[in-house]
Amino acid sequence: MALNTSKEADETIESIHPRVGAETKAVLGRSAICLALAEGVPSDFKAPAALGKSLSSDALFGELEPVIRAALNFRAGKTLSEAQQTHELRRHFEWGCQLMRRIWEDEVGRDQGKFIVELLRRSKISGEARSPGAAPTSAVKSKAVVETEVKLKLLTDAEPWSLNGPGTNNGLLVVSGAPGSGKSQLALDILAQLSGQGVRFVFFDLKGELEDEPNNERQQATRKKFLSQTNASYVRLIRDELPINPLWRDSSETINNQSAYEIASLFSAFVPQLGAKQVGQLVEAYQAMERPDFTNWLVELEKLGGTGVHRETLKRICDVNLFATAETAVPLEQWLARSLVIDFKQFGNDDVTKSLAVALILNLLMKRLNTQLSPKDGVQPLKMVLFVDEAHLLLPKEGKIGLLGSLARQGRSWGFPVWLASQDADAFETSGDKAVDFAELAECGIHLTPQTLSPAGQKRVLGETLPRALKKGEAAVKIAGTLSLGKARQYHRDGGI
Repeated sequence: MALNTSKEADETIESIHPRVGAETKAVLGRSAICLALAEGVPSDFKAPAALGKSLSSDALFGELEPVIRAALNFRAGKTLSEAQQTHELRRHFEWGCQLMRRIWEDEVGRDQGKFIVELLRRSKISGEARSPGAAPTSAVKSKAVVETEVKLKLLTDAEPWSLNGPGTNNGLLVVSGAPGSGKSQLALDILAQLSGQGVRFVFFDLKGELEDEPNNERQQATRKKFLSQTNASYVRLIRDELPINPLWRDSSETINNQSAYEIASLFSAFVPQLGAKQVGQLVEAYQAMERPDFTNWLVELEKLGGTGVHRETLKRICDVNLFATAETAVPLEQWLARSLVIDFKQFGNDDVTKSLAVALILNLLMKRLNTQLSPKDGVQPLKMVLFVDEAHLLLPKEGKIGLLGSLARQGRSWGFPVWLASQDADAFETSGDKAVDFAELAECGIHLTPQTLSPAGQKRVLGETLPRALKKGEAAVKIAGTLSLGKARQYHRDGGI
């Protein structure tokens, strides 16, 4: 049972092997397979292209090969053929290598001892039954589509909010709160509740709420618990590349030309001082690409003699390896097989690249996954939630293109509702040709510091002025026009359960 591996898996084992003192690299490969067998592999996971080394079963398993075969059959729930065994072995090996990399880089901070302890712990404990002392995990594994009603607790002593039940509309949630108000802890708690009901999420963490801070014990504990509980994959830009390519070429020349204009319009909206001539060059260069990606786009733009802010923006994206190329990108569905936390903090004050990257990803999702999901018994099926933190970085330019507005109105019908968070309760209103008041459009708004608004501002955002002053830790929640006050949920206290 030979195993053809991917380049990514090879690189993972090559980087970890000399640091942990494993006798051979095959030992790590065996550990990856055992890890995947213990935790399970998402049903829609597809192994990356086999462009790496070929490993023999003797090197990987030795006398354990019959045990591995039996375990693969057990996981499949049937006796697999030789071809099916080889296929499932590759899937488990590649998924296990991805898990190992996440543990090594994101959860144990490349600490040898902690890494080995974590591998042993995970290999002994399945995803359904953790030991009493371990961090809680989702009661339900993430699903491709969740067709049951999802209810989320926002206040500790109030009825939960139905995200997709009968009588609901768009699933749009807005969250606001000044620094130190508990907004971030509330967001993590809601996401953990979401994960516990089988719904995936993509969390655009623009300020690095879940970054790895070795000197902050409380933050480290929260981070590890949240990533383990939600089984979310953590991506630290610029260190990590997003393995997707948000550019594409349609078979229809007419549709492809339209795509070129739409993607160039994102640059026009989010890149300052971009003139009509530069936008036109972006469109022309895009249309010239046979295999669109940012590297090829930059090449085609330079052929046209393009200089200025549009070239510098493309070059910036290429220089930091923000996105994969047309050759290396994985299928979008594979990337979204589990929840994701995308950390943008390393971009610092480069708000242009941050907001443009988020817009490109959202545009890709909207264009590629816009299949209507029909409600069943009044319940709207869900695939994932798209949660944009620090949304005020995008909203001032949103009115030019209406991307978030379109997603907010239609996203839930495609299975991915949008949530927005910002420091200011009055930051959700945009201006321009496609202006939207997201606070008014939202089915649910939770505001931790609405007292900073004027009485007129409170009435606009909450539907009425605050009936009383909020106590520390309280929030005002508006659901379907009804206002409630109470203690806001917090992840460090309530644990997302």
